[in-house]
Amino acid sequence: MLVVAVMLAAVAALPGCATESNGGFQDGGRGGAMRPLPGPSVYEIITRLELEPEQLPAVRAVLERAEDEREDIQEEMLSHMSDGPDPSMAGLMREKMDDVRTRAEDDLSELLTYEQMAEYREMMDEADRRRDAMRSEMSGRRGGMGGKRGF
Repeated sequence: MLVVAVMLAAVAALPGCATESNGGFQDGGRGGAMRPLPGPSVYEIITRLELEPEQLPAVRAVLERAEDEREDIQEEMLSHMSDGPDPSMAGLMREKMDDVRTRAEDDLSELLTYEQMAEYREMMDEADRRRDAMRSEMSGRRGGMGGKRGF
């Protein structure tokens, strides 16, 4: 019981880790804008993986590094879109995001047990399904109102 209390206190003290639900949105990091969550937060991952106290610092470092890299890629993409959407950039940015994810998974596989890694991959698969559903919904909206006028 003491280990659980210490673990929860350590996770709650992590900078940038929300301890409450925020309605599916997170602070936009360095830019400050609100954006839909791309996946589980560092807090959610650490909590669901039930890390041992000795795993926490290294896992946290991997997750935060990956989060920083994703934010850098998003900022790069936004800077290239100042003149409007560039479809060629989307593919490049997706490749960069995939590389970040692959490196994070490789690093985490060295730190996590088999069961924890399976749970991590399940969380990422859940995030992919939510993201795909959002993309599908948004592409339907961009295609018009589907005959509806919205009033």
